[in-house]
Amino acid sequence: MLLGDFHTHSTLDDGKSTLEEMAAAAYALGMTHFGFSGHSFEEYGQDFCLSKKNVPVYLETARKLQAEYRGKMEIFVGLELDYFGEKPEGLDYAIGSVHGLRLEEGQCRYVDASAQDSQQTVDQYFGGDWYRYTDAYYDLVADLPRKTGCQWIGHFDLVTKFNEQVHTIDEDSPRYLRRALEALEYVVKQGVPLEINTGAVARGYRTTPYPSPILLRKLKEFGGEIILNSDCHHAPQLCFGFDQAVELARAAGFTHTNLWTRDGLRPVGWDEFRKGGT
Repeated sequence: MLLGDFHTHSTLDDGKSTLEEMAAAAYALGMTHFGFSGHSFEEYGQDFCLSKKNVPVYLETARKLQAEYRGKMEIFVGLELDYFGEKPEGLDYAIGSVHGLRLEEGQCRYVDASAQDSQQTVDQYFGGDWYRYTDAYYDLVADLPRKTGCQWIGHFDLVTKFNEQVHTIDEDSPRYLRRALEALEYVVKQGVPLEINTGAVARGYRTTPYPSPILLRKLKEFGGEIILNSDCHHAPQLCFGFDQAVELARAAGFTHTNLWTRDGLRPVGWDEFRKGGT
């Protein structure tokens, strides 16, 4: 049994499973707490976002499932709120994420579209300098608490999604780490946790979750908090890689994760998280 997973997507945005299938899979795994977090509508967004017409459908369907599972599993209706996304009323929580950079009027260049697309963005807008590009990304990440009012930060270093394949960014480089660590320390000072996100591992882009081990260790040094999430887009991958995530967190010095509850975030020790508890 695992207690919770709160970063999930469905066929209403860019997932492969319906909200009903996601909830059923979470319940079958023995989860006590579970959250929906569709991609927020964004005016210039790609087709991974909830469409404007799907936002009320998402909220209504998620609330019905919340009522259906009441007393069996706590379901929360959240949103992965992009920096440039729209926030509807009545959410239980928001995950603050940066997926793209606004570099020209009416267009967003996405950091997680493809390695080729990222290279084109760097060449066209940053003079071929990958660290100017990563600096621009982390500037937005640092501003997520103010802009979104999020309860935690999603996939903090998403800008490195393709780096294991193309090695365009030296993640140990002072040029890369300077702005990344500034952003990390700033969001910690705002009291906003980071998620350990296993989604890119499940989909074959990375071998380790976000954030990278070096950033995870720094997060602990800065006094930050964590929550484990799978960023699941397909019901069979709920809680994917959580054993690896726990071991990385423990190695970085974390003694607990956090669980989202009706009273907000609650610290949960590793044994309780893995085995379930009250």
